[in-house]
Amino acid sequence: MRPLKSAKTQTSNPVALAAATVAGAIVFLFAFFLASAGSYASQAAGYLQQGNVQQGLAAMQKAAAYNPFNADYHTVLMRIYLGTGKPQQALEEARRAAALSRYSAGRQADLARASLAAGRYPDAVNYARRALELAPYQIAWYETFATTCAAAGRGELQAGNRDAARRHLEEALKVPEMIQARVAGLGEEEKKLWVDAPMLSVTPGVHLEMGQARYLLGDLPGAEKSLQAALQDSQLKGEASLWLALVREKQGKTEEAKKLVKEAGQINKSFEAAFQQLKAVPTLQG
Repeated sequence: MRPLKSAKTQTSNPVALAAATVAGAIVFLFAFFLASAGSYASQAAGYLQQGNVQQGLAAMQKAAAYNPFNADYHTVLMRIYLGTGKPQQALEEARRAAALSRYSAGRQADLARASLAAGRYPDAVNYARRALELAPYQIAWYETFATTCAAAGRGELQAGNRDAARRHLEEALKVPEMIQARVAGLGEEEKKLWVDAPMLSVTPGVHLEMGQARYLLGDLPGAEKSLQAALQDSQLKGEASLWLALVREKQGKTEEAKKLVKEAGQINKSFEAAFQQLKAVPTLQG
């Protein structure tokens, strides 16, 4: 006859059973929260596509509450807040997204954008520089850095901080040197293997930001040269024409300025109002 099993082996361990039950409940809740977050995010996308910003915001806030570890949810919230004129909330969401994606150049660029809107100009430039450091072989981040420096300089000028403005504007002018230095650091073999994207170069986008910076610094001939280069890109023609109109206005060529503003307005109606706003921004010379 087989010996009888002890009572100990016949009785289930209550501690292990409780632990398994709790673990199962946690897994279930986690899955539930993720599913709910995804559902709310889908609702938010639908509302936003319909132009219903408030309901889109409410749904995205719920998505982020159910899954606070999804950086994309915070990025969408940042964009909504920027679009509704709430820069401080946008900056907070950009920080949350960046904390969850510490090595993402895009998240740093978002931080730069939100910081500009919040009037935190030195921070914006630092974040744009960090984006460039994280992805030094992607031209987009050189353009972002130039854009951020030019915008920071303009913001400081409007605030009356001329020295800070000059520093930021002069940083924008250094971007071509940064690009050239990066390309010079590539070995011949690395250049041969560079096949997935165009070699780093000074793009029309960089020229556009340099044109703005030179205009605000009071270098009208230099601004004109940079903006003419930016005009070669059809997608930048409206904005480049707008800034070139400001140059012509400073040069006393009023009729030519009006013509350029009209051309810019045909591309984007908001450029006509922007001309009057930018015209009021002081420049460092002239």
